[in-house]
Amino acid sequence: MNVQINYLHQRAQTETKSQGLTQSFENLDSSSLKEDLNKSIELGRKKRKQLTFENPEFQIKQDIEDEKQNIKVQTLIRRGLADALKIQDLLKLKITAKDTNNPIQSLFRWFMLILYKENPELYNWTEFRKQVLEKNNGQDLRNRLGYQSVIHITAIEGEKTRYLLNLRKKIIEQNSKPEEVQYVLVKIFDIIEIVYKIHEHARKINQLVDDLLKQENIIKQYINEIEKVNQNIQEAKSNLKKIGKQVFE
Repeated sequence: MNVQINYLHQRAQTETKSQGLTQSFENLDSSSLKEDLNKSIELGRKKRKQLTFENPEFQIKQDIEDEKQNIKVQTLIRRGLADALKIQDLLKLKITAKDTNNPIQSLFRWFMLILYKENPELYNWTEFRKQVLEKNNGQDLRNRLGYQSVIHITAIEGEKTRYLLNLRKKIIEQNSKPEEVQYVLVKIFDIIEIVYKIHEHARKINQLVDDLLKQENIIKQYINEIEKVNQNIQEAKSNLKKIGKQVFE
């Protein structure tokens, strides 16, 4: 009788230990699976964030906005410089119609090409002085220097602007007297430099827009990949909920 009792007691202990060990393995598997799923969700979120910020469309659009902001800033500076100009001081220039060696003639031809949309080959100092500098104290020229849109100037016009900027030092040095003339020339060239910068920003925007159009297929691929990542995250979350229910059951 004692032998049977001892046997039953030992069997009960063995079954209890076996059940505890099995439960431990189940808890271990459940805990490990939860950890793996949580890692999967976290990795999915990181990948989704990375895909979002590496999205070519996002970056290109941001670059376009940056270039637009640069144009706005340069435009405000340009207007401020132009408003302070005394164009009539250019009337103090000591040049004549026959003074073709003075590089300042290139500046006036640039005015005709960029600001007045006229053929610079038709430039004549006497006529230019009368119609542009003397008329209303050069108010029209000052307004054009500060406020006329220059974002659509052509590539050739941009090159001519860059060429003129290379003549800046020479033009100012040869026309440094009186000081009023030198001062207004310095400010005019500051404006011309801004015009060139705006042209470069506008050109960059056009390039970025072209890049944006070329990226359409890549953008679609990114969207599809992000959707797949989102789907994987949702599946992992769903599996976590199922595990949670099984543990409580």
